This record gives sequence, structure tokens and C-alpha cells, in this order.
Amino acid sequence: MRKNSIALSKKLIDYLENKKEFILKEWKSVFWDSFGEESKRFFTKEVDRFQNPFGYRIDEAFKGLIEILFGEFSWEEANYYLNRLVQLRAVQETTPSKALNMFIQLKGIIRKEIGDEILEKFGIEEFLKLEDRINAFIIRSFDFFMDYREKLNQLRYDEWRRAHFLLLKRAGLVYDPMEGMPKSEPEENN
Repeated sequence: MRKNSIALSKKLIDYLENKKEFILKEWKSVFWDSFGEESKRFFTKEVDRFQNPFGYRIDEAFKGLIEILFGEFSWEEANYYLNRLVQLRAVQETTPSKALNMFIQLKGIIRKEIGDEILEKFGIEEFLKLEDRINAFIIRSFDFFMDYREKLNQLRYDEWRRAHFLLLKRAGLVYDPMEGMPKSEPEENN
């Protein structure tokens, strides 16, 4: 995506600066609600990087992404936060749609809470640029998600292979280049 295609007007950036904390609070609340009451209470109670590294990373990523979304856009910064956030989601979730739904939720919060004001004060073009930024987050996050899922699947396969290699080798079902072809028993002719 070209840099100028997602550049917001200075007036809109100034307006969003005043709404940033409220939208961040709403977004995190909706996100944590998807974890259930007990998990939500645990992860939001303490946001210390050592006592609650998961909660800390989520909090850090959400704050960083809101700063980028509502301010000067930088892919270098966005990639850092998206990468950290999606890495956690790739381990937890089974499908990309569940893992990346948080961005769709963010669009809904913005539309509900400040969408009409943005349309009225800044017009449809500025509103669509803001949504384009979120769409760009979704697309980039999907790439990160798939990369992490591939790595996880490769790790699972390598672990399975290590755990079962000797068993398969003894059964003569695996070729070991260090030992040559498995020896087969000569057939007895009666």
C-alpha cells in the first residue's frame, strides 16, 4: 500500500488524538471479553512484563497499533506490533478469522463511537482512509499469521519425526542414508 494512500489529514489526526484512549479502552475490553470472565480477570489484573507476559504483550501491541492508526503511519512500527500480537494469536487460535477478528471489532467500535462525527466533520474520504489503515493491518497480520502457523506445523512435524524415527527405522520403514537400505529377510522357498 502506498504511503500517501493512507495518510490522514492533520485535522483528523488532531481529532483522533482526543479519542485515542477511549477507543483503546473499548477495543481491549471487547478483545478480553472473548477470553471468558476468569481469563479476562487474570490477564487484565496485572500488566507486568514478568508476572503476566501475555497481558503485557497484548497491552503493548494494542497501544502501539492505536498510536499508529490514529497518528503518523509507519510500516516499520506497525510490523513490530502486528508481528508480536499475531505471534500470540497464531499459537492460540485455530483459524485466521478468529485470530484476526480483533481488527474487525476495532472497525465496529470506531464506526459506533466516532464514525458519524468523522463523516460529518471530515467527510467520507478521511473515514475510508482510516478504515484502509485497519484493512492494511488485517492483510499484513494474515501474512504474519500464516508464517507463524507454518513454523508451528514444521516444529510439530520435526518433533513427531524425532519421536518416531527409531520406531520406524526398526520396523524397516525408513531409509537411513548413514546405514544404507534396510536389510530385508530373504524369502524362504518351500
